[in-house]
Amino acid sequence: MKKSILITGGSSGIGEGLARHFYAKGWRVLITGRNQKRLSALKNELPGLYTVEYDSLQEGQEEQFIEFIQDEWAGRLDVLVNNAGHVALTPLEGVHKTVLEAMYRVHLIAPTMLTSVCLPFLAKTKGQVVNVSSSHGTKAFAQLSAYGSAKAGLNMLTKIWALELAPLGIRVNSLAPGPTDTPVLAHAGLSEEIIAAIHREEAESVPLLRRGSVEDIVANAALLIDSGSTWVTGVVLPVDGGVSIS
Repeated sequence: MKKSILITGGSSGIGEGLARHFYAKGWRVLITGRNQKRLSALKNELPGLYTVEYDSLQEGQEEQFIEFIQDEWAGRLDVLVNNAGHVALTPLEGVHKTVLEAMYRVHLIAPTMLTSVCLPFLAKTKGQVVNVSSSHGTKAFAQLSAYGSAKAGLNMLTKIWALELAPLGIRVNSLAPGPTDTPVLAHAGLSEEIIAAIHREEAESVPLLRRGSVEDIVANAALLIDSGSTWVTGVVLPVDGGVSIS
């Protein structure tokens, strides 16, 4: 039977890259996203790709995946990738509660609830969870307190879940990408000029002197998911060109 993978935030960036990688390997792939037009375009391009419109900011949407996995995949799920993300500048002066709540909802609450509903399926396959974190979760950057603390929390969830789920044979690991070429800054509402300036500054700050690509992240995710990594759990893997040690 084909292996199955569920990827949140799979309509662009790292999530899309992961979807294309495992689709090419013959896996059954389900991606989620908020942009129905983009989901439809990917589904048309990749016949057999599964898509579900899912907004991690909204409560109670995780239950729909129980029915999907049971009906479409006969209850089989091998890998869950918690990739959906949201970034915003949050200087302490003038910070808004709604921004904080959204940040923690997307990066902590939604992954927790989705992973919880997927546990029975992952236990059957002795599957795995991959959380997509960030170098911001281990290295402090001014004006990113909400995003950085949310990703730090996701790293800790990774380690705690790894301990809790090990008796079930479920592995839990995290990827911590550094500055990567994805649409995340554009989605944050920043102007092209500001985005270009951030990209230049980020590239100069990376020891390897370049921003990462989606392919860089996908290659390392594949290493964690590959069957040869069955004795690896609770790891937060930096994929950041050396940012975490600079």
